[in-house]
Amino acid sequence: MTTSRQEAPVNDTDNVMRRVSRTEITLHEDDGSIRPSSDAFMQGGPEGNVSVYLASETTPQRITENYPEVYVALVEVSVIRALGLEVELDQTAEDPGHCNITGRKTRGKARAIARSSRWAEGFGPQ
Repeated sequence: MTTSRQEAPVNDTDNVMRRVSRTEITLHEDDGSIRPSSDAFMQGGPEGNVSVYLASETTPQRITENYPEVYVALVEVSVIRALGLEVELDQTAEDPGHCNITGRKTRGKARAIARSSRWAEGFGPQ
């Protein structure tokens, strides 16, 4: 159930976290590191919202407690907004830090977000 409280808007300098499944990773072509693939940010297709969590409101441990086989990627909100997308609060009683990335996504936008992300400490591929 959404509470739609929006006392504090999501700031450009905030970081959001996204759960990334083991099938949503790829090898970074520049340095050989492993990063999220664009699929990790294409939930619901071009018009669907992408579920993320404000890093200031929750922890990687909390968002993965029922998902033991996932990684956690961090992305700064300014990166998402620079692509013409928005990050909107979608708080619930259970998840006050829940947000959605909204707007029309393209594969290129999802790839740009993925390339700008980094792994939460202790929650990336080993």
